[in-house]
Amino acid sequence: MELKERVKMFMSDTGAKLSVFIRKVQISHTYYYAWMRGEVELSENMSNRITAYLDEVYAK
Repeated sequence: MELKERVKMFMSDTGAKLSVFIRKVQISHTYYYAWMRGEVELSENMSNRITAYLDEVYAK
C-alpha cells in the first residue's frame, strides 16, 4: 500500500488530528498538504519517519 493511502487510512480509522500526526512525524502543514496533492515528494528520511510512526501506532 502506498504511504499516502496508509496515512489517509490511519487518519480516517483512528480519528487522529492532523496537528498531532504532523507533530509526531515532524512535518509542517504546508509540506503535508503539498505531499498529499503530489506537489512534492518525501525525502527518504521523512518517508522513514512516517513509516516508523505508523508501524508503531497503526498495524495496517
